[in-house]
Amino acid sequence: MTYTGRTLGIGLMKGKPFAFYLLCSRSFPNRKAVINDNAAYIINQTETDNPYVSYPVVRVGEKYAVVTNGLHTDFIFQVLEWEKPRKALVHVLDAMDYERDEYNTPRIAGVVERGNNRGWLGFAGRDEFWVRELELQEGKAFVTATYNVDGFVELGLNGFSSAGELASEVLKLPFEHKVMAFGITEDENRWAVDVSKGPF
Repeated sequence: MTYTGRTLGIGLMKGKPFAFYLLCSRSFPNRKAVINDNAAYIINQTETDNPYVSYPVVRVGEKYAVVTNGLHTDFIFQVLEWEKPRKALVHVLDAMDYERDEYNTPRIAGVVERGNNRGWLGFAGRDEFWVRELELQEGKAFVTATYNVDGFVELGLNGFSSAGELASEVLKLPFEHKVMAFGITEDENRWAVDVSKGPF
């Protein structure tokens, strides 16, 4: 198996867009998830002065769902009020750049839009920066990660009918040190967000 660190994907299932986030962590596996009406958070449970291990991971609105591995979740969501997704990702990821931790952890981000079969991925690393607009493919996800994924890859997913089922499917991906997964799916009139954790 491969260690990918923070991993996210966007795709299409039964004609509707979805997104997911998979937290894999060797250093801080003791985390909890908090979900409210329009956001989800990862909260670290281990004492540390590391500012990057607790963060908003999902923000959803009437139109867009945003998923990232850091504080840029909220900034991208705010910029989407006046910019298209590609520009929002370019502006925020360029401004915030990679995390200044001991691993120079990249910032990754995904955006999907209700009723649209196109989605957006972004990556800001120490030596690499890109933003892509992608045509989503039925039953598949475009996936990027902080480590050991070259750009983005395409993965097939089993069928699911809810955000919770999506999160459970994501936890089956063959990556090391999995902690929790978030699923974001389009319901009839809103985004649904759910989380699934081990044991593994």
